[in-house]
Amino acid sequence: MSRFRLTAGRLKLSENDVERACVDLLRAHGYYVVRLQSGLFKTADGRWVRVGEPGLPDYACIKQDFFLEVKRPHGKLSKAQIDKVFELEACGYSVCTVDAVEHLMRWLKERGEV
Repeated sequence: MSRFRLTAGRLKLSENDVERACVDLLRAHGYYVVRLQSGLFKTADGRWVRVGEPGLPDYACIKQDFFLEVKRPHGKLSKAQIDKVFELEACGYSVCTVDAVEHLMRWLKERGEV
């Protein structure tokens, strides 16, 4: 006899899932969110081109200006990202690194922004 089992489907969150939820949350609270591209990309003719700076956060969040770096759940910052966060904070900018939308919400509440 076959038994029916209700399953939750995909249980693991990806970095894209976290990213989408964070961007939606920020936009719902009036932020202008800009994607900051960086990395190594292959052109159509086969050449490699570096865009942006190593370690640059994923987003600039404009309202109460800060940068947002999104990681997969339990993801870690690279050495370049740690160095860039230090550089940005030394210039007076805030950098929020999250691996869940709940962490972003808590960070925003602590700053009195939502």
